[in-house]
Amino acid sequence: MIHSNGATFPFAAIVGQDLMRLSLALNAINPSIGGVLIRGERGTAKSTAVRGLAAVLPEIEVATCAYGCAPGSLNVCEDCRELRLNGDVEYTTRQVRVVDLPVSATEDRVIGTLDLEAALARGERKFEPGLLAAAHRGLLYVDEVNLLDDHLVDTLLDSAASGTNLIEREGVQFRHPSEYILVGTMNPEEGDLRPQLLDRFGLAAEIRGDTQPAIRAEIVRRRIAYDADPSAFLAEWTGASAELQQQIVRAQELLPSVDVSPEMLSLIIHIAIAMGVDGHRADIVMHKTASTIAAWEGRTEVTRDDIRRAAELALPHRRRRDPFTPPHLDPDELDQAIQSFDASRQASGSEAAEAGMEKRQMSATGEETVAASDQNAGAPTQAGAERQIDPDSIPESPTVAAHERLPMTRPRSGRRTQHEVQGRRGRSVRSRHMKPDDPPDVALLDTIRAAALRGIGDGTPNITQDDIRIRRRMRKVGNLMLFVVDGSGSMAAQRRMQLTKSAVLSLLADAYQRRDRVGLVTFRKTDAHETVPPTNSLDLAHARMRELPTGGRTPLAQGLDLARRVILRERARDAETKPIVILLTDGVANVGLEPGSDPIDDAMRAARRLALDRIPALVIDADRRRARLSPLPDLAKSMMAAHVRLDALASGELTSLIRLATA
Repeated sequence: MIHSNGATFPFAAIVGQDLMRLSLALNAINPSIGGVLIRGERGTAKSTAVRGLAAVLPEIEVATCAYGCAPGSLNVCEDCRELRLNGDVEYTTRQVRVVDLPVSATEDRVIGTLDLEAALARGERKFEPGLLAAAHRGLLYVDEVNLLDDHLVDTLLDSAASGTNLIEREGVQFRHPSEYILVGTMNPEEGDLRPQLLDRFGLAAEIRGDTQPAIRAEIVRRRIAYDADPSAFLAEWTGASAELQQQIVRAQELLPSVDVSPEMLSLIIHIAIAMGVDGHRADIVMHKTASTIAAWEGRTEVTRDDIRRAAELALPHRRRRDPFTPPHLDPDELDQAIQSFDASRQASGSEAAEAGMEKRQMSATGEETVAASDQNAGAPTQAGAERQIDPDSIPESPTVAAHERLPMTRPRSGRRTQHEVQGRRGRSVRSRHMKPDDPPDVALLDTIRAAALRGIGDGTPNITQDDIRIRRRMRKVGNLMLFVVDGSGSMAAQRRMQLTKSAVLSLLADAYQRRDRVGLVTFRKTDAHETVPPTNSLDLAHARMRELPTGGRTPLAQGLDLARRVILRERARDAETKPIVILLTDGVANVGLEPGSDPIDDAMRAARRLALDRIPALVIDADRRRARLSPLPDLAKSMMAAHVRLDALASGELTSLIRLATA
């Protein structure tokens, strides 16, 4: 929360949201943790916490270059590297920055591009830094990161992990330092990130609005006090903010001294295996997080509680096993994993002790035998003592039992297909002539090359309108599957709704694998409702479909009319949208658009409007009557859609029909 005078709500004054505040503080102490993904509802202080944390961090020393390179760091820009040879680098101090990355940001705006003016006016190949350059040694904040194009999320995570941003544009390669704490926020109801991207965030914090009246009242009181007089509120929290800053500095200094014992490392490994996470990133992040928690609390030894708290932040987003199970971590399951570790340790200890006792007994028996033999020979010896094995010297090897893993089907390749798109979103692949209505997305090298083929004038490119080339951009575009479901009383008979829900849920699973958006329009009684607006959240659509009630009359025309409006609205928002309307009904229309109008005629007119707007459709007939008694075959013809019987569909046939309709 930023006031009009530039003041930021203090991080120390945020009420509740302990997991979010802890995960942000841990990343500030140890950026190698890998950033944090904050999942939660709107209005839960996500952006306020990020800006408040930056305000409380100590000032940093930076070079006066375009990137603010760190003194003594090997990861610096070319300018600083050259200036260091002569000792001419100048430094200053500044506050840690928070750089916002909007969802609408283009690839060039994020990673940077060539300076077009310098290239055309002076023939120079000069780099124009992007948001990743501005975020160096600061925080990069991405609100609604789940709505960002996947290739941009990949770019952010790669540069955050490597600390370097590599740009290859127009035949020129450029590299600059880009070390930052990546903070992404998202509302799960608007869709989730791909599991591969979720895993790349170090920590994840699930937050929601507090339900305790006393805590909510305190949140309101502090917000009102801040809005009324920001200066007085900041002054009131100066002491707490200074103490928080000192705690962060002390933790940063103490972190290199923190030790993770072999036993605690074994516990980390055991939890990762027991929780069924893929790969080794979870183990590494838990190790770093537990160490940082210990430093945060002023200790140099990692404890079991540190590891448990680290698991609560590092594991939930890495445990998704099927499309309709949201990322989560069951505290009871975590406790069971820790208890099983203790049991395995005790079992190993008991076995080691028994083995040691047996070896001591065998050794003692051998010693007595040798001593008796030597006594008879008149030559005592200590050879038996040399063969005695100390049980404490036996290396510990606790048995780690892995729980049975749930089978997981790997999603097929991303969204359905690559399409050429207008505007600046998407990857640049080739170039073409610029048309009058094209955006100014100039392909610099190809433009200069086109001018060069005609000849160069006065040492600078003599570029005309015919020479200008713009980038052709490709982007993966998914389908929008809009389910239009009949919830009338007639659908409740003869297991029609059960079959309908089963069909929709199978299509939702396919949509998850293919990264499609889904929406749900339901019609019953006298009207239609947009039950689920188009979203990437399959969890939301799945839950609403399962809870779908039935009863009342059948306003079929209203359902088709609303479906058409939804599709036109989504097309206006994104011209590349590839929609399909999937109508599931028994066709018993008995409510007209107007009082006294014929319900079937109204439905036919609504169907023809869908066809005129070139909206692909599929009609799934849930009626078990004979086809000659049903109006749905004629309705499907009016929509220019395929007509299929729900009870006659073979397994997998429905998804094949949809792919064919949207091809």
